[in-house]
Amino acid sequence: MTRDELTHPAPLPDGKGEKSEGAWSGNRERKRAAVFLPLPVREGGWGFRSAFLLFALLIPACAPKRPASTGPDEAKPVPVTVADAKPMVLRRTVAVVGTLNPYEDVTLAPKVSGKVLRVFKDLGDRVGPGEPLLELDAHEYRLAVDQARPAFEAELRKLKLTVLPATDAAFEQHIPKVDSVAEARANAELADSELKRAEKETASGVGTRQALDSAINRLTVAKTRVQVAETDARVTLANARRLKAALDDAERKLADTKLNAPTPEEWPGWLNQLGKTKTPLKYAVARKMVSVGEMVQSMPVTNCYRLVIDHVLKLGVTIPEKHAPEIQEGQAVELRVEAFSNRVFKGIVARISPTTDAANRTFGVVISVRNGDGELKAGGFVTAEIVIRSDTVVTVPLEAIVSFAGVNKVFVVDGDRAKAIEVGIGTRDKEWLEVTGLPAGAKVITSGQSQLVDGSLLRIR
Repeated sequence: MTRDELTHPAPLPDGKGEKSEGAWSGNRERKRAAVFLPLPVREGGWGFRSAFLLFALLIPACAPKRPASTGPDEAKPVPVTVADAKPMVLRRTVAVVGTLNPYEDVTLAPKVSGKVLRVFKDLGDRVGPGEPLLELDAHEYRLAVDQARPAFEAELRKLKLTVLPATDAAFEQHIPKVDSVAEARANAELADSELKRAEKETASGVGTRQALDSAINRLTVAKTRVQVAETDARVTLANARRLKAALDDAERKLADTKLNAPTPEEWPGWLNQLGKTKTPLKYAVARKMVSVGEMVQSMPVTNCYRLVIDHVLKLGVTIPEKHAPEIQEGQAVELRVEAFSNRVFKGIVARISPTTDAANRTFGVVISVRNGDGELKAGGFVTAEIVIRSDTVVTVPLEAIVSFAGVNKVFVVDGDRAKAIEVGIGTRDKEWLEVTGLPAGAKVITSGQSQLVDGSLLRIR
């Protein structure tokens, strides 16, 4: 192939070859470069076209590039938005969960067996101390009382008593009034008088020695009878006390056929502590477990009623031992229940366990919650926060935090530049986050951080 065949390709059938020839004739440099392309040229100009396209692609790649400017004075500023790091008074709390328990919770059962004759209270009723809950059939117990009382009263009549003396010393003063003792003592006094008369007669020579010995013997017998009478009186007293115990037991069983609400000794103190409430302080019937006609047993015990005091509720919780120095009796507690999602109930720390559970490293706390209006129910689930103290902290918007590889930082505005500051993370809310290591009032960047490094030029939008 000749040089002219390379520089002047044959025209294409559609005439495009002539046009291509004219284009090549206008640029000698490109013709000269094309001469050295080692490409075969076929008739019709297709090889020449391929050489032209390859050359056109190589020219821009080989062209020298203009150096990019990287100097700080020529960097473009990064558009950002900023917000203030605001101080805020933040309450420090310890969150706990648990179950509300009644202040008092008692399960009652009769002390005697029998058939339920009457039921006076049902579920939800209020019961004052000493009020009856149910009554058992008392016919057999009444008969036992009727049998025990006459036997006891008969012993009292022997002793000429209407009631048993409180002490043995009191009975010793009463012994001379007992008929048998009084008779024995009277006979002893008579025998003593006869002995004295016999001694005088014997001394004057009128009486005989036989009469004197007889008088001495009669006095000895009389004194012995006094001792026997007094002993019999003491035995009668012991028997009377035994019969009194049997009578008391029969009367107690008769009384136990009525099941009453308990009367705690602390009740007046509870009234004073609770103060005025919407409902009077009484037990509430939490469960009734028997019906009229049912047989109940004293052994094994048949439980009949469950009573609770719910004017004050107790919340028992466990707290990690790291909070032990911060928890004190009397601290305020805020409680929330699902039934009243928009309300906060108040409580106080009432008791703190002196020991730590070695198994889970927690200690127990009892929180007291007033419930005089009865809105809260014993057994309900509750979430609570024990208010420890209040601190003034610095907060920033959530979007200001940049986290990477476990490190948290924020960018702040330092003149017209960005400055990165590493911060600590604290309490988080929906719109803000507590941070440490950042002064209040600093301008933190809230958008555009992905384009920032320490010292980047800024443009605040």
